[in-house]
Amino acid sequence: MTPRPKRRHKVEAPAPPTPTILWVFLWLLALPTHDGRATAQVVPPSGPIAPASQIDLPRLVDLCSQRLGLRIDYDPALVKGQVTLRIPDALSDEELWALTNQLLAQRGFTTVRASGAQTLSVIKAADAPQVARVESGRPGAGEPVIGQAGFASLVVAPGRRTAKELAEAIRPLLTKGVGSATPLGDSRLLLISDFTPRLIELQGLFERLEAPAAAMAVEEVAIANVSPAALAAAVMQVAQKRDAMAGERLPGEVIAAPSGSGVVLIAPEATAPAWRDLIARFDQREAVETRNYVPRVFPARDVARLVEEAAKGAPGLGGKGDDRWRLVVDDLTGTLMVTATPTQHVQVAELMERLDSAQGGPLPMRSFPVRNRPVSEMIATLSRLIEAGVLESSGAESAREAVRTGGEQRTIRDLGTGATIPAGSPPSSSLLPGAGAAPPPAAAGRPSAAGDARASLRLTGDEATNTLIAVGEPRLLAQLESLLAMLDVRQPQVMLEAVLVSMTDTDALNLGVELEKLGNVGDAAYKIASLFGLSTSANGVRSVADAAGFTGAVLSPGEFSVVVKALQAINKGRSLSNPKVLVANNEQARFSSVLQQPFVRTDTTSSTATSSFGGSDSAGTTISVRPQIAQGDHLVLTYSINLSSFVGTPAAAGLPPPKQQNSVDSVATIPDGHVVVVGGLELESESTSTSQIPLLGDVPVVGELFKSRSVGKSRTRFFVFIRASVLRHGSFEDLKFISAKDAAAMRVPDGWPEVEPRIIR
Repeated sequence: MTPRPKRRHKVEAPAPPTPTILWVFLWLLALPTHDGRATAQVVPPSGPIAPASQIDLPRLVDLCSQRLGLRIDYDPALVKGQVTLRIPDALSDEELWALTNQLLAQRGFTTVRASGAQTLSVIKAADAPQVARVESGRPGAGEPVIGQAGFASLVVAPGRRTAKELAEAIRPLLTKGVGSATPLGDSRLLLISDFTPRLIELQGLFERLEAPAAAMAVEEVAIANVSPAALAAAVMQVAQKRDAMAGERLPGEVIAAPSGSGVVLIAPEATAPAWRDLIARFDQREAVETRNYVPRVFPARDVARLVEEAAKGAPGLGGKGDDRWRLVVDDLTGTLMVTATPTQHVQVAELMERLDSAQGGPLPMRSFPVRNRPVSEMIATLSRLIEAGVLESSGAESAREAVRTGGEQRTIRDLGTGATIPAGSPPSSSLLPGAGAAPPPAAAGRPSAAGDARASLRLTGDEATNTLIAVGEPRLLAQLESLLAMLDVRQPQVMLEAVLVSMTDTDALNLGVELEKLGNVGDAAYKIASLFGLSTSANGVRSVADAAGFTGAVLSPGEFSVVVKALQAINKGRSLSNPKVLVANNEQARFSSVLQQPFVRTDTTSSTATSSFGGSDSAGTTISVRPQIAQGDHLVLTYSINLSSFVGTPAAAGLPPPKQQNSVDSVATIPDGHVVVVGGLELESESTSTSQIPLLGDVPVVGELFKSRSVGKSRTRFFVFIRASVLRHGSFEDLKFISAKDAAAMRVPDGWPEVEPRIIR
């Protein structure tokens, strides 16, 4: 079935009548109808309306259309009901139209002007947002006017606020179930739909919301004596108490500055001076006092370093805000002496308590790689130190108790006024919240017996990786780490070059004359001779063998002979030995170059002589040195040098040859890089031998013919020179240079490939 079209009742508005005719017409409309239904009675402006007068809602719409000359359409089947009017006086046209729209809204209806339409329509208020046209300006421009729709939609372009912020601000003021505020995408436009009087009110609210805010002061106020967080909390707490008592809030807020050197003030410019004055009143110095803290688990220096690191940049711990902060480490008693304010002492005590709470946990284990010494040697050294009590902390606890008790005394002095607070008196009150007297210092306690039992150190080593593994308290591990830093260092090396010089000078002069006279006296033959072994006689004839030197002979066989022999032997010898050895600091080095000389032993019996190996004797150079690098690259050198050599043939068969041995053994301090003599031996000898004929040899000049003279001089010198060069370069560049220099002199290849040019034909 096709639905029956809705019948619309359309009222054409005639020309506006005069007021007298209008009220007469209204009076006629108010008369009872033929169906007996009561209608509202409208009286002239001079007469009052009867109490509790009622009128049909469609009749009221018709009345407004006729009186105001408006074209209004509505559905009689939809617009139903009666309204009660209590009007003391006559209504004006504007008041009548406003009253009609108000009564329609109370019954869930409203008047709208559709887009492009010239008439007003009465519809349900819930359907009005979809029908009402969008207004571009302020509806009514102040007061309601005749013909203005009771419901409208308005587009607003916010200035200082966003559309979303403005919608959230006005949403509680919209008519419930009817009004709406919707941002139009990202266009910064806001669509508002509601009854026209409410839209007019919201327009005024928009002007107040868009009004420029009061000038605000945002500035950072520098402080010098209190931490920013504590000062901000104290100022805001006092401001809240004052607002509660005064009943009026002082706008503004104070927060800690991110820089850590002040607070940030956010307040209107009118109230900013009051906030600055409040900040200045709270930025006052506290009195300082000295307290002692004894770390129970970790070393005092490590704890002091941690406290100092925590204090950097934190005015509450004296980093930037208080120049009176002092922290002294007493290594003798393991005590930290801290001079600070009570607030700062609270923070130090909390830090000490947190560190000391680690005492009940398992013993930590650390591994230390040993890079320059064998790990077994390092463990042996550390074990001796542990046995000596160097790394044991339990025994020193009782010895420090007396010193610790005396160190707990406190001296409080206000550096601002110079006044001294007696010992035991409470510290000055602080304006900061929670800045009362600090708890007793950490030094008041004593480590328990269980803590003393833990004061031990167990060491083991992994020789495969040359790593030292230690298990013990952090305090002992820190001591062990400092000891390893001193013990496990790469020792510099020393290149020792010894020069052994042996020099021998000899000068021997032999001069002799032999005379022989043979003759007969009668039958008797005689012989007169002056012989010194220069010649021999065979068959009565004197002969001279070939020998070195000058030899002269005058022979007259059977009568006389004269033999003259002269020889001077000059010998100068120099023997140089240059051993070189590389040795580490404080290490023993030994160099030996020895020649083994065998000798034969002969056993003689009555019938045979048997020769066999009789043994051997050694001669050569032996050096033993131990350098110790002292301050200024001087070396304390402990050395022993032996130089021996064979100097002749054996005195008899089966005996070793004669040997000369020179040795130097001493401890000396020598400079780095210089050649110095560390020992030497010089021996001089002179000998004169004369064989002569008695009496005749003493005759001057002539006596030289009757003698044989031998003069000898010898001089033997032995010196030891040493040059020590300390090699400290981290990448051994100095050792490489010395090695390359000696390798080039000995024509030893350095192992690098040689690139030779190739000729390409």
